[in-house]
Amino acid sequence: MKRKSSIFFSGGLLLMAGLVFTGCGGKDDPAPENKKMTMKVTVTVAGADSQDQVDFSVEAGNHDASQYGSPVWKINGVTQGNEDHILFDIDNFVGGTKTYVFETIKTFNFGHLNVSVVNNTEVPTPVIISYKTEIDGNVETNVANVATASGQSYNKNYTYQPK
Repeated sequence: MKRKSSIFFSGGLLLMAGLVFTGCGGKDDPAPENKKMTMKVTVTVAGADSQDQVDFSVEAGNHDASQYGSPVWKINGVTQGNEDHILFDIDNFVGGTKTYVFETIKTFNFGHLNVSVVNNTEVPTPVIISYKTEIDGNVETNVANVATASGQSYNKNYTYQPK
């Protein structure tokens, strides 16, 4: 009788061990989606002078290192180097109205737009900015004619992901 109990006990342990190591069967967890998007940002600045601070920063990337070593952005149709982050500052916007179009060359997992304006001049002329972001051809952000008066500032940060 003792021998039957120990066989049943040993068999039960083996059965439990087998279940623990193999799990419940069924499907494995699904792999996370790796959605990608294109990004296009158009910025326009008017009324800026060399005393002001105007910064537009665009960034795009993937959840792996696949964006490194190849071009990421076009600016006004001209392919840039392999920079995943582009910063345009006051030097790019002094002297009349300036418009730039930043476009990703391929698809990415995420993107960012950072906007910062500080009107440092004592002249009562405002710095006027407009910017629009399109994700996969659809307008996500559209800000027009924001006037930043002398002594004032304007800051916005946006994050974009594929839908």
